[in-house]
Amino acid sequence: MTFSSTFRRGCGAVLVLMLALILSACSSTSSSTSGYLGASISSISAKKKAASKTVKTTKSVLRKARKQLDALERREARDDRRLKRKKISKTYRAKLEARKGKRKVPLRNAKRDVKKAKTAYDRALRAERRAQRRLKTAQRRKDASERRAAAAKKRKLLAQEKRKNSSSGKITSAFAGGLFRSSDPALKNINDYRARTDGDFKLAAIPVKKLDKRLLRQQVKYRTRHKVGTLVVDPKSKYLYLIQSGGKAMRYGIGVGKAGFEWSGAAHVGWKQKWPTWTPPEEMIARKRSLRKWSAKNGGMPGGVKNPLGARALYLMQGRVDTLYRLHGTPEWKSIGTAAPSGCIRLMNQDVIDLYKRVPNGTKVVVL
Repeated sequence: MTFSSTFRRGCGAVLVLMLALILSACSSTSSSTSGYLGASISSISAKKKAASKTVKTTKSVLRKARKQLDALERREARDDRRLKRKKISKTYRAKLEARKGKRKVPLRNAKRDVKKAKTAYDRALRAERRAQRRLKTAQRRKDASERRAAAAKKRKLLAQEKRKNSSSGKITSAFAGGLFRSSDPALKNINDYRARTDGDFKLAAIPVKKLDKRLLRQQVKYRTRHKVGTLVVDPKSKYLYLIQSGGKAMRYGIGVGKAGFEWSGAAHVGWKQKWPTWTPPEEMIARKRSLRKWSAKNGGMPGGVKNPLGARALYLMQGRVDTLYRLHGTPEWKSIGTAAPSGCIRLMNQDVIDLYKRVPNGTKVVVL
């Protein structure tokens, strides 16, 4: 069996394999309507591997064809060089010319085989590149599909969370004892009055059913000449307002002590403190000697759930002078909305924690 016949059979097998690949790719493309996912990618990957194998096969065939052609061309060149010699017998010259004549057909066939092998190799390379592009496209579509699925899952979780929050609104109403309508602004912050842990201390829940709902933190309409962010204390109405934009304010119910009625004017928040130390004045210690252990000499009463200053304290200054006026929390929620014989401006611990987060140092405070 000659090389030419072997080459033709090899090229025929390669062409059949390539045709099968093209037909299968076309059928896969027409049958897939929902994008390249799962098994589609594996099938395309298998086709890409088959195309790479075809490239290797055609490259091997091309290499053999070129090797055969090179051998024939070397023999042809050698005979040409021998014929150019001056000293050569007529018999040998005739032999060389006869051998060249016999070599014309194999040489022509070898050149044709190289050309066919080169064509098959180029076609196989194009098929491999096409398979690579399809594989990249399939992977890109798969990634996009997974992103869409993840986004859909996220939307589903958000919808579930929204339904959960809406159902928690019913629980909120139950916590409030059914005292509020769903549109009541006091209902929005009702969950903040539940029991909670703040730092190392555990705050008890505020029994909102026993409080006048006007004293609960809520956003209200409030017209004022003061700038947004200003704190306005109204001791007579037992309210503290944090001015907000749009003619609104966050209103807190407060309790007012004797000092709260004695002082009025403008100041600013000099500094703030979490779970502050309380130092009773000497006048109070004189009236109640049991407080002597918390005097300034003894370091005061450390912060805690029983501390009269509660969870937070905001200390008011005028310039660099301490006004001795405080906005602070209290563990005695019953005192909110009332006047007491001692103290400054008291808020429920849950409310003073909220105010502490909203108000920075330097905030202007106006006491009416």
